[in-house]
Amino acid sequence: MAIYAYTAKSPEGKSLSGELTVASKKEAMVELRSRGLQPISMTESKAGKTKKTIAREHAVSGKDVILFTEELSELLKAGLPIEPALASMSKRDDVGAVKTISEKLREYITDGMPLSVALPKVSNKFDALYCNLAAAGEASGSLSSIITQHGIYLKERAALRSKLIFAMLYPGLLLLACFGVMLVFLFYLLPQIATMLSSVDEGGMPLGVKLSLALGEFLKANWIYLIGLLIILGISIKIYFDDEGNKAKWDKTSLDLPFYGKVVKYGFYVQWLQTLSNLLSNGVPLVKALELTNETVFNRFYKAELSKVTDRVKDGLKLTSSMKKSDVFPSAMVDLIAVGDETGKMDEAVKRAAKYFDAKLEVVLKVFMAMITPVILIGLALLVGVLCSTMMQAIYGAIQNMK
Repeated sequence: MAIYAYTAKSPEGKSLSGELTVASKKEAMVELRSRGLQPISMTESKAGKTKKTIAREHAVSGKDVILFTEELSELLKAGLPIEPALASMSKRDDVGAVKTISEKLREYITDGMPLSVALPKVSNKFDALYCNLAAAGEASGSLSSIITQHGIYLKERAALRSKLIFAMLYPGLLLLACFGVMLVFLFYLLPQIATMLSSVDEGGMPLGVKLSLALGEFLKANWIYLIGLLIILGISIKIYFDDEGNKAKWDKTSLDLPFYGKVVKYGFYVQWLQTLSNLLSNGVPLVKALELTNETVFNRFYKAELSKVTDRVKDGLKLTSSMKKSDVFPSAMVDLIAVGDETGKMDEAVKRAAKYFDAKLEVVLKVFMAMITPVILIGLALLVGVLCSTMMQAIYGAIQNMK
């Protein structure tokens, strides 16, 4: 329910103001007319929204958008028009983001607003790509098929993001484990060993034990300064990357990093091709599709190169000829898309290229994991070995001292 502030005229011509608590603006209008009042203006009162309602409206995630798109797609394919489909989704028992999205969209649509205009008003998770496809579907009468295909695309993009995140997260977790093992040794095991060796002359201690004790004492004495240094370093990095020029430099430099750069490149290839394929297969013109695809790219170096490609296509150059003038596209991609230039079936050619590079990305990620995981595991094994060796030396020294 929401609160609407209204201004209306009575049958006697008097101007009246007040508030109504109803489910939608349409219901508020009906209520005023049932009272014999002529509505003049009506706005939803922000004060009427509860904290829970506001939180729900803004707590829309990418997963919620995918779930909403899939459910809407099924209802549209079953033959329901958009408004009854949203009404059905909004009547579900569970209180969640999909229900909230459906309710808000239905309010806007019953007020006469097109779906493509209503979507961004509900959540910014419905980006320009989504809204433009919805507009194309409404104009062509093929909203059902377009929503279905876009749902497939959203799932593919989510799967790609998950693969890339896992490829970066797993090595990070292994490094965190190494760091945790070292801290446990320095701050828990080492003090106990130091107690055992308290009666041993410092000169008789094994070198490994002396170094470990010195490191532990240094960290205990200076931990607050080290944390402060890390905070300063973090702030400095943030200030550096707040500058757009520095962000662009990093985006370009990161492409040349070992292993990581290749993952970024192939991740971009797959995302760009999947998005372009989705737009072209839904009837969006090539230039418009290139412009919308460019909005989904976050690497600033690639974004600038794609803008140049789009400008050259606007000037009448073929897509593949424009891509050849840029150094960011591999020859295999250009050759695959060139088939579409020749046959006129660009959407099919781009889709084939997307599948080809998705398979290549899988190989790149497997190689990346196969290379980085053993290196980190060997490092962890060496660290544990050194720590165990240090402990054995300390224990052996304590036993010798007791004798």
